[in-house]
Amino acid sequence: MILVTGGAGFIGTNLCKRLVELGKDVISMDDYSSGKINNHIEGVQYISADCMYIDQLPEVPEIVYHLGEYSKIAPSFNDTDKIIETNMYSTAKVIEYCRKNNVKIVYAGSSSKFASNGANESPYAFSKAQNTELIKNYSKWFGLKYAICYFYNNYGPYHDTCDNGWETVISIFEKQKKRGEPLTIVKPGTQRRNFTYVGDTINGLILAAARNDNDEYQLSSNESFDMFELAELFDHEYELIPERLGDRDSSSTDYEETYKKLKWMPSYKLKKWITRYED
Repeated sequence: MILVTGGAGFIGTNLCKRLVELGKDVISMDDYSSGKINNHIEGVQYISADCMYIDQLPEVPEIVYHLGEYSKIAPSFNDTDKIIETNMYSTAKVIEYCRKNNVKIVYAGSSSKFASNGANESPYAFSKAQNTELIKNYSKWFGLKYAICYFYNNYGPYHDTCDNGWETVISIFEKQKKRGEPLTIVKPGTQRRNFTYVGDTINGLILAAARNDNDEYQLSSNESFDMFELAELFDHEYELIPERLGDRDSSSTDYEETYKKLKWMPSYKLKKWITRYED
């Protein structure tokens, strides 16, 4: 059995779907703060609970994919209690559970760690960076098996099912264009992002889980765009909106090193996704 925390969210749903296709028994543990019941995949057992209750699982999994955390940057300045509860306390419980039961943890790290201000740019970024350090220390202290996979601006199936601030910029732009509204670009607009297709990210997660060593992997496409370039891909008008707290200029990525380690290569291009319904 494999556990996916956050299994009803955007990336978690794609992961659950792939694991079921591979013939795996999958349990999702999700508190549905951003996950949706409509995302449920046939063949997955869903448990509605916070990850702090991981000890109540009916059986010990072979692997824990830990994706179930608070993942909003700007709102994290006003949600510090939630950051402490979800990203620090609950994740510490997951890490300790994996240690006690000798289970490998595949942790969803954040590329915000590699931004200009690094882990100090927001409460969210700080919590994610602290968790990666805790996992690595648990490995040194107790022999915890781990893979830390850093995500870079994913897009793809199910990204439009999230709302209330959990949407991706690609999903937001898609909905705005469909409604005939200007695309809203957060100032200054020159901030650059590496956009990665979620299917490629899932391939990387599964490859990382299968390795016998403990390591970190930056699951990033080599495609990067600033927000003006992104708006050009959508071929739609845009307007600038005020800057947000914690918004980074860019995040560095050493994707070539990840390619060498995992023999993993993203294959899907952002333009193909954006223009998929065009004649």
